[in-house]
Parts: sequence; C-alpha cells; structure tokens
Amino acid sequence: MRWCGLEVTRLWRCGNWGNVASVLIQKPPCGDFLPVLDGGYALQYSPLLEFREGRGLVLFCQMDVTARTENEPAAEALLNNIIRFVNIWRPPSRCTAVYAGEPAGMSWLASSAVQAVPLTSEPLAADQVLIVGPGMDEPTWARLKATTVWIKAGGRVLVLGAEQEDVNSFLPAPITMQSAEHIATSFAPLTPDSPLAGVAPADVHNRDPRKLPLLAGGATILGDGVLAIQGNVVFCQIIPWHFDASPEKFNQRRTFERTSFAVRRLLGNFGVAGRTPLLERFGQPASGSTNRYIDGLYLNPPTEWDDPYRFFRW
Repeated sequence: MRWCGLEVTRLWRCGNWGNVASVLIQKPPCGDFLPVLDGGYALQYSPLLEFREGRGLVLFCQMDVTARTENEPAAEALLNNIIRFVNIWRPPSRCTAVYAGEPAGMSWLASSAVQAVPLTSEPLAADQVLIVGPGMDEPTWARLKATTVWIKAGGRVLVLGAEQEDVNSFLPAPITMQSAEHIATSFAPLTPDSPLAGVAPADVHNRDPRKLPLLAGGATILGDGVLAIQGNVVFCQIIPWHFDASPEKFNQRRTFERTSFAVRRLLGNFGVAGRTPLLERFGQPASGSTNRYIDGLYLNPPTEWDDPYRFFRW
C-alpha cells in the first residue's frame, strides 16, 4: 500500500501479540528525511520518521501507539514524547551546496532534489557546504586547494569517495587511506547531534563487493573506514552513482538506493535542503494514480524484486 505519496510495505506477521509497528515507510533518498527508528528488511524502513522542509517539520509515526486493545505504557510514553518534541522543535539553519567532482555526481545531486552549483574561484560563504567527489579536472583541483582557510574557519565539507592525495591537498590536517574491499561494517548508534545521525550500517552495505579508499587514520573512523569525521569534514567513501541502478542489476540497484539515502541524510545533517512535492500532495487527491510517489521522493520505479517480503506470500 502507499500513503501520502510515500511507498510503504506491510510487515509479515502471524497475529499481533507484541507488535509495535505494522506498516513502515521506506526511507526516501530525496528530501530531508531523518529516521528516528530503523526497521524492516536491511533496515531500509522507518516507523518513526522526521521530514523537514523550509521552516517546518512533519513527523510520521507508524508505531502502533493507538487502536490497541489494552493500555500500553510504552506506547503512551512514546506518544507523549513525540508531542513534547514537536512542540519544542525549532528549524535548523539552512545551507546551499557547492560541488567539485565528476559530472555524474552533479547529475545524482539534481535527481536527489539537491540544487548544487559547481565550485568556482569565488570564496565560499559560511552558509555553503562543499561536496567533494572523485574525478576532478585540474582547474577544479586548483580551486579546491584554496578552500583550506575556509575549512579552518568552520566551513563544512562532505567528501565522497575521494582519494587520499586529492583530500590532503586541501584538508587542514592530513588523513591516511587504504584500498580495501568493503562489503559491510558495523558501528554503534549515533547521537542526534552527530553529523552522521540517521545513517545505519545497513545504509553503507555494499552488495557488489569492490575495493574502496577507506579511512585508516587522521579522523574518527566508523566501522571499517567507509565513514569518518574530522572536525567539520565528513567522509563517505561509498558513492551512489558508481552503482548500476537498472532492474537487471538487483544487487547494485539495492546498494544504489541505500547509499543514496545515506549521502542525502549526511547533506541534511549539514543543513542542505531539497524541495519535494510531499506537502502539496496532502491537498491533492491521488486521482487514480499509484505511481506519483516515484516523482520527487524515490529514484527508481519499484519492481517485484524490490519487495523484500514477497517470498512470505508464496
């Protein structure tokens, strides 16, 4: 089933004893969505999801806090906490994105509702976030070297799969990397104020094993080094657009979807906004369309193999 333009899936269960969430929303890679809880197959769904746009907040609660046959103290406590949180929530500061890297990265940003501009010789502002990808040409690399002072002054940077030599040419402090195969990793849950908040180990699970430049030193490393933090610089060494999203490449397609959400979440933590059609759809009837959720929220139309619970129906 689908609700308010978001793709959801029904969890398989026998009975409802002890059930806490019946229908979970698949985490969208477009827009500023922050999962408070993860669940479902490969943790790609969320029963408690924040959506931020402009200066507003929508909190989607798919937890079964109502319609229970008996009083449930945990459900009542969760509902009270949600109401208090929404009441005191204040919008974060917003930033714009500047990109330096191969053209495919700019195309992916546009598809994920991120309006980025190329890095130029103009000085970066405090309300800008620099996104650094691989495949830079020489003029861009020269401009990137001039951003060191801006980074020292608090400028925020998201590094996506860049090599050690390229990164050390502009970072205030050097880092070290090692080329190693990355499949999966694990790390402890992150605090809400972390620049990596909302990203789970399953979001960087690589279903098409390959060697990546993983962080080895000079930063706070998570797991095997696919994620890391150095002050106001965040590293994510798995790149969404390097995976084939066609239906024939199911393993790469799933990796593309999950890593797309991870990178979009990291940008959201930096304050990079992205407009989606979700709010307008609250006031528009579906008019018989069952596919409008694809436009502006998800990057790929679903196929039968995208439903991880299909085998329960067999």
